Amino acid sequence: MASLARKRTTMYDSYGNVAYAPQYAGGTVRVPQEEEIYRPRPSVRPRERAIARPQVEVRPAGRVAPFAVVGFLAVAICAALMVFSYVQLAVLTDQTAAAQEELTALQTEHTTLTAEYESAFDQASLEAAVGSYMSRPESDQYIYIDLSEEDAVVVYDQEPLWSGAAGLIEGVAEVVGNVVEYFR
Repeated sequence: MASLARKRTTMYDSYGNVAYAPQYAGGTVRVPQEEEIYRPRPSVRPRERAIARPQVEVRPAGRVAPFAVVGFLAVAICAALMVFSYVQLAVLTDQTAAAQEELTALQTEHTTLTAEYESAFDQASLEAAVGSYMSRPESDQYIYIDLSEEDAVVVYDQEPLWSGAAGLIEGVAEVVGNVVEYFR
C-alpha cells in the first residue's frame, strides 16, 4: 500500500505551465509505462429502471361549508353590481358627450341667429317708421297696477290629496316613484 501511495503522489520538477502537467517529461512523445497499458474494459449494461408511480392517498370529498357558498354569492353579487355601475357610467359619459356636442352646436347657432337679428333691424328705418306710422301713447292710455298689497291665492273645488286605502296606496306609490326618480 505504501508503494501505491508513493506512485500516486506527484512531484513537480518544474515551474510554470509544465508544473500543471506532470506527465510531460520534456520529450515530445511520451513513453507508456507498464501500468498504462490499455486493456479492454468489460461493457456494462445500463440498468433498466422500472417505472413505478407512487401511491397517492386520495382524500374523500368533503362537505361544502355554507359560509363559503354565501361568501361566493356575495362576491358574485358585488362583481355584478360593479359591472352594472360601470355600464351606467359609460352610458352617462356617452350622454354627456352628446349633450356637450349639442350645446356647442346650439351656441354656434345662437351666435349666428343673433348676428342675423341685429342686422335685420336698422335703427334709422325704425325711427322713420315710428315717426310716420306709429304714435307715442298718450297719458290716458297708460294703466297702472297697484302691487303694494300682499299676494294671496285661494283654490276652490280641490279634492283631498289622500283619502282612504286607495289614497294611501297612491301616496306610497308616489313616494317610491319620487325616490326611484331621485336616484336615477
